[in-house]
Amino acid sequence: MIEYLNGQLRSKTPTFAAIDVHGVCFGLSISVATYERLPDVGEPARIFTHLHVREDRLALFGFAEERERAMFRLLIGVPGIGPHLAQAVLSGMALGDLEQAICQGCAAELTAVKGIGRKTAERMILDLRDKVTPSGRWAGDTEPTGGAPSTPEAEAEKALVALGVSPAVARKALAKVRAAGGSSLSVQDMIKLALRER
Repeated sequence: MIEYLNGQLRSKTPTFAAIDVHGVCFGLSISVATYERLPDVGEPARIFTHLHVREDRLALFGFAEERERAMFRLLIGVPGIGPHLAQAVLSGMALGDLEQAICQGCAAELTAVKGIGRKTAERMILDLRDKVTPSGRWAGDTEPTGGAPSTPEAEAEKALVALGVSPAVARKALAKVRAAGGSSLSVQDMIKLALRER
């Protein structure tokens, strides 16, 4: 697994970027959103990656932030959505708009993206509604680089989601723990109590 690449940006287009890491140049498929956040060619760059393996080829996808990669991984888990269509979705909608469309069941907004038909949009909503939260965090997502420090409750929520608890159920259980005076507990204790509250 290649988690990210740190190197010099050699070239970029709205769909492709090349980054030189100590003399080895990696080509990555990217979204327009990532393209807009990349530095100028020749500047240092850090790109999060996802390696997609098929029988006949390996394809490396790049992302400016972990949040975008997390959504990409959710999208390719939906039947009928491959990695290139997932990149098209991320290019066609801002992450916040995509999240809202999924959470609110707005299939019409999703079908505005080229390649997404009504049935695929409905499948996206059905499969991802419980995995995408209105707060902008996704199951398995990590705190964005340079963001505010994660709170113990946020860490506990991530751990619960990783254990298979839906984000909505995890938040509700943690709210009960907090109401019972458990806001000063350790992450581990919060998780234990939250699992009992489910």
